[in-house]
Amino acid sequence: MRAAAVVLGCLFGGLSARADDADLERRLRALELEVEGPDPAGRGREPVEAWFDRGLRFKTADGFFRARLGGWLIAQAFFHSRLNERDAADTFRIKEATLELGARLDGSWEVFVSPVFLGGGSRLLYGWVEFNRWEWLRIRAGQFKEPFSMEVLEETRWWDFPENSVVYMQAPVPDIGIMAHGSVADGLVRYALGAFNGNGSGTSRDENSDKDLAARLAVHAADAIGWEPLLHLHAAVSATHGRQRRDAPATPFPMFDPTTGTVFHLNPAATGYEVEDVSRVGAEAAALAGPVELKSEFSWHRSRLDFGDARRVFRSTGWYAQAGVWLGGRRVPFGIPEVDDPLFGGGAGAFQFAVRYAHLRMDDDLEEHAGFTGARRVDEISAVLNWFPNANVLVSVEYVWVGYGHGRVVLPSGKDIDEEDVVAFRMQIGF
Repeated sequence: MRAAAVVLGCLFGGLSARADDADLERRLRALELEVEGPDPAGRGREPVEAWFDRGLRFKTADGFFRARLGGWLIAQAFFHSRLNERDAADTFRIKEATLELGARLDGSWEVFVSPVFLGGGSRLLYGWVEFNRWEWLRIRAGQFKEPFSMEVLEETRWWDFPENSVVYMQAPVPDIGIMAHGSVADGLVRYALGAFNGNGSGTSRDENSDKDLAARLAVHAADAIGWEPLLHLHAAVSATHGRQRRDAPATPFPMFDPTTGTVFHLNPAATGYEVEDVSRVGAEAAALAGPVELKSEFSWHRSRLDFGDARRVFRSTGWYAQAGVWLGGRRVPFGIPEVDDPLFGGGAGAFQFAVRYAHLRMDDDLEEHAGFTGARRVDEISAVLNWFPNANVLVSVEYVWVGYGHGRVVLPSGKDIDEEDVVAFRMQIGF
């Protein structure tokens, strides 16, 4: 448009050879404004400020537009002490390479996009729009996490362990839907209620007209009480229910250990059944008191299985308990790390040591009616040491022992086991 204005300005200038440079510039500017039209918001151009605070941030001087740009890369390594090459090869991998871009307009409208880059290509991890002018009511639509489980809602880059517990496998994956959420009573109570397609983030259309419902209610006592020992205490309950309609050999949830990768209950040749309704109920609590942190979560899963001539109800329960201690820093639940004295800033960074026990137990319906083999009980013991040179860098080493019960796990080589262990490393940089 400026080019057109310049051409018109030159034509007008040719009609009056006596026009001086100042007069020509005035007329050019008037033509630019005429071509561009008035600012629809009735505001002039605003200068943009930029700064770095756990990511690149931008805003106009009047605060109408705010944006942030960030990203992270998580590299991992796994070393198995007992299994051979056919069953579990030691490996390096990129868990996530992610960018995130968010913007907010007029203190009311927000958009967030986060693609993830993997070895086989890229895909949209999260992408949503939201109206959030009021704390008590926010409306979000797009692809995002369902409001269920502390392990799910924590960002991957701030997980205490390189991988979540086996209980995490029962939780829903990011999905496409709409959700209302907010906080009331000065932050004492936080809620979320959403409807989702129910078939994950990899498809653009639902497989059926039934929608999955998810709800969450959390209490953050410290926000209202203000008592130091309860400063970072929270408790929550959540639930989901929906119709899946997935054919055999699909399982009610992924039945493998997230750290070792071992599939502990399977029958790849299973036929003749369908996973219908899926329900979940969860409860959680977390607290940070000084350098000590405590976390625990319970998860209950129920799936209705249709075997044609009969219907069965598959149930599983899981829970974990975690304790840890911080030195030189802290991270509140759902928060980001705080490092008191970063490396190269006069200190050694922050250290976190944590231990976790996790337990999962399943019914025998798939074993009895669909020929599944393997274990129906999984026990995990994990210990991790995290080092934060600064708030943007994390280095971890973790030891995980996994025990299998109510059946033995058969590996690809034909070997059957009732326990295994692995040492995992993680290094990540995020901003």
